[in-house]
Amino acid sequence: MAIYVVQPGDTLWSIARLFGVSEQEIMTANNLVSTELFPGQELVIVAVQQPTPHRPPVPSASPTVHVVQPNETLFSIARHYGIPLTELVRANPGLIRAGQRLYIPEEVVSVGPPREKRETEYFRLLLSTDRTTYSRGASVTIRLAKTNTCRRTQILTYPSGQRYEFELRQNNRLIWRWSDGHAFSQAVQRVQIRPGETTTFSEEWHQTDSAGRQVEPGRYRVVAWNTARELREEVITIYIQIR
Repeated sequence: MAIYVVQPGDTLWSIARLFGVSEQEIMTANNLVSTELFPGQELVIVAVQQPTPHRPPVPSASPTVHVVQPNETLFSIARHYGIPLTELVRANPGLIRAGQRLYIPEEVVSVGPPREKRETEYFRLLLSTDRTTYSRGASVTIRLAKTNTCRRTQILTYPSGQRYEFELRQNNRLIWRWSDGHAFSQAVQRVQIRPGETTTFSEEWHQTDSAGRQVEPGRYRVVAWNTARELREEVITIYIQIR
């Protein structure tokens, strides 16, 4: 969780983009009934809480131990390590509490690539990468798929020629944004999406920051959204590890 103090000129939209969350998530966390903000206002940003687990330098034969942080759940911890929830529950039966030590099953740490899905009234959005863990310098393939799940053709309105956005963040810090350095036409465009039609956007991140410098090993947050006015609030997040 983070506390953000609203600065002059801030909008709910700009703050949501800063943290890689949706405007609705901020409004819900702060019980806001309108999008109006004022300088000095404190906002709770719940979705950015991702505590770094404790991984002691022990031999591989010893289990990995995670100390539960306030507001963590078994589900969030399982996602953090990229393991099935059922395996985590099997290794740590019962309720959990802050400060409790959980054992992370080492034999299931390596599972399939991360995928996160978000359903809207008319669309399904799916964010994925080709792997969960990468060696330093390896390219990271990021994909965002959009599917019209209803029985009618839908129209999406794009303020410019940009159709999607990818960001890489570490904690609350923006590391890389795909659109930086790209030029887009500024004409409003309306795009028809037929029933069942899927469009997939794919880009490569070469483990460099916005200045072209190689990033350090660590855990990174992949943030993505479709830039249509009807979908830009549907922000999706997954996590990858660079070793």
